[in-house]
Amino acid sequence: MFLRVGLTHEQLAGCSKRLSSKAAASEEARRYGPHFVGPFARAIDLGERKIPSSAFDFRTTLVEPLSDARTPLADFFSILVDVVQWAMSIPPFIPCPATGDAFIGRHGLVKNLRGRIARGESLAVIGGPKLGKTSLVRTALEGLSDRTVVEVDCGTDPSPRFDVLPGSIMVLDNLDDVAGQAMAPLLARLSAAGTAGLVVTGGRRLRTLLGHSGTETCQNVRLFPLSVLLDGETRQLIGRDTSPHLPAWTGNHPYLTKLLLHYQDHRGDDAVAAGRCQWEPFVQRLAAEIGEGPERRLLCYLIERGEPVNPTKAQSDTGVQDIKAVADTLTYMGVISRWIRNEEATLFAGCRLLNNYITAV
Repeated sequence: MFLRVGLTHEQLAGCSKRLSSKAAASEEARRYGPHFVGPFARAIDLGERKIPSSAFDFRTTLVEPLSDARTPLADFFSILVDVVQWAMSIPPFIPCPATGDAFIGRHGLVKNLRGRIARGESLAVIGGPKLGKTSLVRTALEGLSDRTVVEVDCGTDPSPRFDVLPGSIMVLDNLDDVAGQAMAPLLARLSAAGTAGLVVTGGRRLRTLLGHSGTETCQNVRLFPLSVLLDGETRQLIGRDTSPHLPAWTGNHPYLTKLLLHYQDHRGDDAVAAGRCQWEPFVQRLAAEIGEGPERRLLCYLIERGEPVNPTKAQSDTGVQDIKAVADTLTYMGVISRWIRNEEATLFAGCRLLNNYITAV
């Protein structure tokens, strides 16, 4: 027997819990379920990605005819169809840059950026994936409507070719995605092209280049590292009518917060399970970017502590030498928060989605 059902990873994740619970409710499902429920749930729960996004195949060697509606197997497939229909009703979360009234928080940073762009300075907004770099830059540029702005997204074209308009403000978004060693020559070219301002966004690659390069071009770029949202900004994003526990899952990360809000609208308290196949690849990407060096050592220590920790104590306990630089990296990646609490500097790993993944691998 062979059944093909078109499901995305997001939809599969949403139906995993429902399928398992419904299957366990009937004797027939317990009898036949292991032929396909077990592998299905394991592929979802372990993130093995063995399920193609275009379809999921249910196979069994059972000889009982499906055409006979009185058979237990047919009963099971009735359950299965209900589960599939339930899962397919969840639209995936599609993120997009937030500007205007949709942009929340960071207003002081917006004002600072806008003034420096207007004065023709070269700026680099540094942050981890989906931390709000594009939204911040576009919001800052909204106050400069009298200027000509040329924006290039290197995330969609890692080998961009463009003509620089003299007197224009040049924006290069997602510069980390530029192919090979082309990042530094590209910055040098733009700096020499007579632009009225240069704004670039990127993550760890860009930060490393600007921090270690001795060229005049890189030395003249002012850095603006981002971080996760403040508690009050996250509350404003969530609203008063939603779960107060959601920030504990997301650690105030704007993308993860919006993603779970989307699935909460469709599945209520099952938002984490329903959105798993969208948030899980994202936290896997974050974990890969952290690497295996001192950043991971510090992060694992903070996860184990489970509370805000003074940087000096963290350095003493972990043996990390340059604790500020390591904490800086984790902060602008959106992995930890660093705030003043009770007049004391603290580091805190507050993203449960990421923390659970880190401790499980």
